[in-house]
Amino acid sequence: MINIADLELFHEGEIVNHVNSLMFEREAGTKGENRSINYIQKVLTQENIANKIETFKWSKTITILVRLMSIFLISLSVLFEALVFFKLFWLTIFIDLVLIVLIIIVIKDLFDVINVLLIGRRKKSKNLIVNIPALEKKPKRPLIIFSAHYDSKSENYSYNLKKYFFLVEGTLIFPFISTTLILSVWGVLTNFSDLYINDFYYTLIDKIIDFSYVSFGFLMISIIILLLNRDPSKSLGSIDNASGVSILIELAILLNKNPLEHIDVLFLWCGAEEWGLWGSKQFCLEHFNDLNQEYNLDESYNINIDMVGTDIGLINKTGILKKNNFNKNIVNVLEATANSLKIPLRKFDVTIEPRSDHISFRSFAKKAQKTLEVCCFLSNKDTKFIHSSRDTPNKCIPP
Repeated sequence: MINIADLELFHEGEIVNHVNSLMFEREAGTKGENRSINYIQKVLTQENIANKIETFKWSKTITILVRLMSIFLISLSVLFEALVFFKLFWLTIFIDLVLIVLIIIVIKDLFDVINVLLIGRRKKSKNLIVNIPALEKKPKRPLIIFSAHYDSKSENYSYNLKKYFFLVEGTLIFPFISTTLILSVWGVLTNFSDLYINDFYYTLIDKIIDFSYVSFGFLMISIIILLLNRDPSKSLGSIDNASGVSILIELAILLNKNPLEHIDVLFLWCGAEEWGLWGSKQFCLEHFNDLNQEYNLDESYNINIDMVGTDIGLINKTGILKKNNFNKNIVNVLEATANSLKIPLRKFDVTIEPRSDHISFRSFAKKAQKTLEVCCFLSNKDTKFIHSSRDTPNKCIPP
């Protein structure tokens, strides 16, 4: 059994060197992304590690749909008063229905990573794959999949501010749609049935008008806050996610020299993660069935490294009302190992699980009815830095 903390085997300084070497923009589908995957492949090749690159197509599906939702919500909050004034408020039923369809598509695309929905301009990115076989190649042996995305993302607004905006939008959209839909359907029915317009109907109109003013006000304030905090500078993507990429490079070098006895190890550097988990999604679409045939996925793991910054965070439980633990064994093993090596690992629970590549593996395992466990290293304390010029290499050294 090897000890990955042994400095003769595992050179921590090289990880920092890789982070510094990746200190440039790596937006998915750009020359920067190609430059970064070429760097990873060059290092692996120099270490005589067999690797292969797979190209896939992707698009900004989620971004396009969310922008459409925002436009329709703002339009509805403005148009509703005019439609009421001209007694055409029943027309809101069409805007409501479009919004409902958009919400369903967004939710489906967010939670159903198994099916691919391409909306908008198609772009190309790449995955880089390394497979290190066990010393004893027994049939249906376990598999450990290490994953990390190598693309970066620069945004004009901070990650936390955008989360605030989407929280406001999400809080407003459901009550607004439901009330305007009830009102518009009621208005239509009065023309084709014996349903009468009563005082409650007019009271409901007044309340919805008030709510539309409030909604519009909150949305405008949120947009103003975003505009006042605009930061056009570019992110170097050091925490998110040159850190994970660099750790995987050194792990691959280590395990290539010291393969495990009974377990295969697969390394996956994913492209276009920032735009919808495209790399891991496309990898699973292409290879998951084959992996299921060759390996015992019930005893296998996916360890996803997405952001190691000022601390080392590991997602434990997730859920809004009830916290669920999808990774009981692997998280406990990693925590025990970190404690024995005196590594400052911090487990934390989240209400809404961050979208990262481990979700793809869990979704495909669930479809195949396999108990493959997944986990994600993510320094959530550093979200205030990511996607901005503050995401720099000096923050990738935990105390």
